[in-house]
Amino acid sequence: MGFGLRYALQVLAGALSAVVNSLITIFQINNLTSIAKNMRKIMNDSIRFAASIAVMLIWSACMTENINEQSPSLSESSEELSDGVFLLENDEIAEFLRQNPSNQNRLLAQIRQATVKYHDFDAAVADGYMLDHCVQHPELGGMGHHAPNFALVMAGFDPLAPSVLLYEPQKNGRLKLVGVEYIIPSTPLFEGDVDELDPPMLGDVPFDNHRWGKMVPVLDAEGFPVLDENDEPVMRFQPDRGGPSLPHYQLHVWLWKANPSGMYFPFNPNVSCQYAGH
Repeated sequence: MGFGLRYALQVLAGALSAVVNSLITIFQINNLTSIAKNMRKIMNDSIRFAASIAVMLIWSACMTENINEQSPSLSESSEELSDGVFLLENDEIAEFLRQNPSNQNRLLAQIRQATVKYHDFDAAVADGYMLDHCVQHPELGGMGHHAPNFALVMAGFDPLAPSVLLYEPQKNGRLKLVGVEYIIPSTPLFEGDVDELDPPMLGDVPFDNHRWGKMVPVLDAEGFPVLDENDEPVMRFQPDRGGPSLPHYQLHVWLWKANPSGMYFPFNPNVSCQYAGH
C-alpha cells in the first residue's frame, strides 16, 4: 500500500473518531450515558466495516497494478518467482518457470510480463509493430506471423522490448501471441572470413548467427541489374542461412506456446500457418 493511501486512511479514521467523541460528549452532557455507549459500539463497528472494505479495494488495486506493470526490475528472490509474481497465465510455460526459478527463467518471466499486453494485437500495432507474412517449414514446424518493430530493431537490444512479436493465426481469424524474436543487425561475414565477434546473449543463451552470406546484384521488376550513378550494379547482402536480407543475429523465444523442440529453437511444431489469411 502506498504512503498516500495509508495517510488518507489515517485521516479518515481520525475524523470518524473525532465525530464519535463529539457525539458521546453531547449525550453525556444530557445524562444519556447508556445511549453514548451504544453509539460508541455502533460507530466502532461501522469504522471496522469501512476499513475492511477499504483494505479489500486497495488489495484489488494492488493486484491489478502488479499484473499491468510492464517494466519490472529483475527479482533476486526465487520465492517471488515461485509465488507467481511474474507468471500472468496459468499455462505450461508458467508452470515450468515456477518449478525452475533460475536466473535465466526469471529473465524469461520478466519478458512474459513485459509482453503480456500484446495478446491484444491492437496494443502491438499502437506500439509500432506491423504484421508480416506467416512462416512455416513442412517438417520443422511454424514461426507464425512476424510482427516487427523496426524502430526497436535499430534502437539496440533490450530484452524487455523484443524487436519482433510472433503470432499464430487462429480459425476464428484472430491472432494468438506465441513468442518473441530479437534481431540485432551486425557486420556481414563472407566465405573465408574469420568470425572474431562473440554473439550477443539473452541471459545465458547465445543468439543464432545470420551474418554469413554473399553480395548479389539488386534486380529491377524485369530482372535486370539496377545500376548506380557510375553505371555499376547496386549490390545487396544475401544471407546463406535464411532470414531478412541483412547480416544479423537473431533469437526466437517461445514464451507463450510450448515448443517441444526447445524454448529457443527457430521453428515450433505446435505453431501452424493453416489459418493464415482467414
